[in-house]
Amino acid sequence: MEKKGILCFVVALLGIISAGAGFAAEVTRVKASQVTLELGECVYPRSPALVLSLISAATLLMGQIIINFSTGCFCCKRNNAQSHSSNWTKALCFYIVSWITFMTAIGLLLTGAALNDRRGEQVYKDGGIYCYVIKPGVFAVGAVLSALSSIFGVFYYQTLNSKAKDANNAPIPNQGGIVMAQPQFPSENPGFVNGDAYNKRQFN
Repeated sequence: MEKKGILCFVVALLGIISAGAGFAAEVTRVKASQVTLELGECVYPRSPALVLSLISAATLLMGQIIINFSTGCFCCKRNNAQSHSSNWTKALCFYIVSWITFMTAIGLLLTGAALNDRRGEQVYKDGGIYCYVIKPGVFAVGAVLSALSSIFGVFYYQTLNSKAKDANNAPIPNQGGIVMAQPQFPSENPGFVNGDAYNKRQFN
């Protein structure tokens, strides 16, 4: 497998791990039914959602670093002659979407990890005690966005590489002003015999 295929495989694998860990954090998050009150204080159970969400964020970050390190400076590549290619617009769109989904996913995963790991926090309202729990779907949305970020990152990398390959393999345009060489001496026609030579043959 060539280097391009290996890199895409690694980034896709990291995206799968990130999404899987995010969904696992969603399943194992602290639910309202798991919180108890002891002496007027909210007691939260231990949950692996914190570790899972951190794993999801870390693997997503690794994939983003690999993609951007492999492609190099995006703005510098624009200065090449490839900037007029139609693939440049596609690469730019994939680049922007990849970073937007990445930042949103990281924010949701880290925020969810912080909110899910609260201890002893309660709210007194209308004479009652309310224990805070993270809303459902935060980790799930972060997992979906992490998968999308990895997918668009791979598309971005593939588009830039295909653009460079097409530019290197572009046909050389026909250069005008070159005249094809003509033979210096015309080829003899074996079916034609000079008149003098014919008369000499008759006398002989």
